[in-house]
Amino acid sequence: MKREAVVSFVLAVLFLVSVFPLSTFSGAADSHGSPGLLGSQSTVDPTDWWPMFHHDLTHNGYSTSNAPNTNQTLWNYTTGSDVDCSPAVAGGIVYVDSDDQNVYALNATTGTLIWNYTTGGIVFSSPAVAGGIVYVGSWDGNVYALNATTGAQVWNYATGNRVWSSPAVAGGVVYVGSDNGKIYALNATTGAQVWNYATGSVVYSSPAVAGGVVYVGSGNDKVYALNATTGAQVWNYATGNSVISSPAVAGDVLYVGSMDGKVYALNATTGAQVWNYTTGNSVLCSPAVAGDVVYVGSWDNKVYALNATTGTFIWNYTTGGIVFSSPAVAGGIVYVGSDDSKIYALNATTGAQVWNYATGDYVVSSPAVAEGIVYVGSYDGKIYAFGVHDVAVTNVTPSKTVVGQGFSASINVTVANQGGYTEAFNVTAYANVTAIQTETLTLTSQSSATLTFTWDTTGFTMGNYTLSAYAEPIPSEANMPNNNFTLVDILQVTIPGDINGSGIVDFFNAAKLSAAFNATPKSPNWNPNADINSDGVVDIYDAIILAGHFNQH
Repeated sequence: MKREAVVSFVLAVLFLVSVFPLSTFSGAADSHGSPGLLGSQSTVDPTDWWPMFHHDLTHNGYSTSNAPNTNQTLWNYTTGSDVDCSPAVAGGIVYVDSDDQNVYALNATTGTLIWNYTTGGIVFSSPAVAGGIVYVGSWDGNVYALNATTGAQVWNYATGNRVWSSPAVAGGVVYVGSDNGKIYALNATTGAQVWNYATGSVVYSSPAVAGGVVYVGSGNDKVYALNATTGAQVWNYATGNSVISSPAVAGDVLYVGSMDGKVYALNATTGAQVWNYTTGNSVLCSPAVAGDVVYVGSWDNKVYALNATTGTFIWNYTTGGIVFSSPAVAGGIVYVGSDDSKIYALNATTGAQVWNYATGDYVVSSPAVAEGIVYVGSYDGKIYAFGVHDVAVTNVTPSKTVVGQGFSASINVTVANQGGYTEAFNVTAYANVTAIQTETLTLTSQSSATLTFTWDTTGFTMGNYTLSAYAEPIPSEANMPNNNFTLVDILQVTIPGDINGSGIVDFFNAAKLSAAFNATPKSPNWNPNADINSDGVVDIYDAIILAGHFNQH
């Protein structure tokens, strides 16, 4: 008799809702209030690649990537001679060249050779990657454009003398210097010359581009600012010796070193000096700028940290040899090479050594950092990759925002391996502080997966619950905050049938169930809260559950 009454009620409700439009109830239903969707959202930043010398067109040498806090190598690759250049990293590929006259493309995760291209001379210039093309200079006097995927030559441009300078690509134009004393602007698609500017001496420096201006140093003791479109001189500044260093531009200030032993800060618009700092010997490397600190190496064997605004000394670290390598900054660590054959990782705030790694020869290569991996070359002919261990929970998504007490809700947890190694680890989902379920999974480097946890709310009191997921830290993992992802008060446990979370099962809930009747997750009228028993369809069984709790508070 009771079952017949319940079925009769449900059928009556469905009939009424079919007769009256849902809008009849919508205003009143809203008057009960709804807990809404609360909590945080997770966004995944685009990969911070390192596509050219010193990271980007401003040559700041700073990456937002995670970075390794140990000297464990992920892989190394042996070329046929010294590796002087700074690697470029883009699209999961490392581009690097060697004194063996080759440009190499290597898998960024494994170090496997993808292709190599042979030029007619030593390749000291660091590659630049833009628009699917790799641009690089060679001591055979040419600037080359190579297909980034295949290594096939697209074009070459003959400068007539050795090219040490690393190209910068901006607005469809390649900017690069040559030993013939000129700075060239070349069409990035065809290689045709747009303009050239003669400084009067060799140009080892790699151009930086910012605000429509090209900044570059020259062997005639000057720093130049040139109009990027026309090549017309905007200003020049004379130092006390050759400028081999590549400028770095941060805001309205340009930072550059000189063989006179000084680091200069110049107004990027006018060329006026803001400050200078004297080291103990020539400064040939390019400064890195991160926050309000300038990091730079000197031939006095030291790495310096200076206040970017005032030039005030903050700290220095003494290596065992000349520092020609340009520092790279990521994850609160400064990475730099030295002629003592070592790669150093220094605390960016204090200058304390975090780790070092001994290669087989000088390290003049400037490190590149991308996707948690540091890449750097050595005169021992190798390119080294140092990887970080880092797993993270990037998102938590419940299948519904309201669940009836004693019924289940699915919780989707997205997990990522943001480090350089394949990792096996545990992930646990929580409702408030109670563990719901633990899963073990294995992820390869830079991959992600979504796990589905089932939360049976039997025995849980009614109320709003915070959902979270935690990836158990792996050995040597330093970046722990991203192991946890939390959504505050995101899911309400309530009376079965209380679809809108108002605290009462009434006619408005019946209206919502009716509006979603026969719906599945692919239906336009799908309402996951109306799928009370979580079987993937809103049907008579859900209506029976609602009817069984009708008028309950």
